[in-house]
Amino acid sequence: MFIAIRRRLAGIFDAIDSPLVRRRLERVVVAAAAVGFLVHLLAITVARLLPDLPQTVFRGLDESPLHAVYTPFSVILFYEVLLLVFALAASHTGEIAKQYQIISLIVVRRVFKDIGSFSELENWLAEPEAVRGVLIDMGGAVLMFAIVTAFTFLRHVQPKSPIRRDLQGFIELKKGVAVLLMVVLVALAAINFASWLGLVNGLPLLIAPPPEDVCLFFFPRFFEFMIFTDVFLMIVSLAYYERYEYVFRNAGFVISTVLLRVSLSTPKPYDLLLGLIAMLYGLMVLSVFAGYSWIERSRAAESGEGVSESDS
Repeated sequence: MFIAIRRRLAGIFDAIDSPLVRRRLERVVVAAAAVGFLVHLLAITVARLLPDLPQTVFRGLDESPLHAVYTPFSVILFYEVLLLVFALAASHTGEIAKQYQIISLIVVRRVFKDIGSFSELENWLAEPEAVRGVLIDMGGAVLMFAIVTAFTFLRHVQPKSPIRRDLQGFIELKKGVAVLLMVVLVALAAINFASWLGLVNGLPLLIAPPPEDVCLFFFPRFFEFMIFTDVFLMIVSLAYYERYEYVFRNAGFVISTVLLRVSLSTPKPYDLLLGLIAMLYGLMVLSVFAGYSWIERSRAAESGEGVSESDS
């Protein structure tokens, strides 16, 4: 029964992950980001031109036009999270790389939000604390971009170690987990969006007390699910990858994900520092794993053993 369910979920994943669905999804994301940006700009314009409107109409709306960039970035981030779920079934290192990309984009989005929060852009130097926070985030985002670049390069050039097990069952299991995680993703996004609109203020209490900033609800909760997902797959992978280097690598990636989750609930600027530490730790783990794989590849070549092409 379990195998039948696993294969059914894997079939659903393959249908969703088709090139046609990907192209349609990309068009929807682009359209949603553009429409969201224009609608946000329009709302800001109306709020500035008609300041006598009832406060309930645009309650909490920042009137800086730069703040409108926050909306399309939020749409793009949701799409990146969706791609992370797709990457889960293809490659463990690819999934971790997506996590790092998402965190770096969250920091970039925050830069636009903080710049848009300046009372007067012409006199931005009059707010030294806010300027310092923006500059720190800008520098941190660039460092994260560099780490993501190094991590991506390393994962593509590392050698593949010999694996003699049939991985088909494990790949089907990962696809099934990805489908379930996709359901969680859509549910969390719906709760977050409804909370942002003020429609279901009490609903997040079913999961955890809602934060003061509803924008902080989605990503911390999703990364919590990612932690449990990675731990589950790490345990199951022991049946397929009993080798020491894979166990250590996967455990190291779980630690990195935990640190990323903690960084999302840490006050500025320590959240940025913790996020960078998490990424650097993952990069170091992958670097050592690649070195170990080079040694194993050389040993396998000398003994005439085969080399797997899997990167799960």
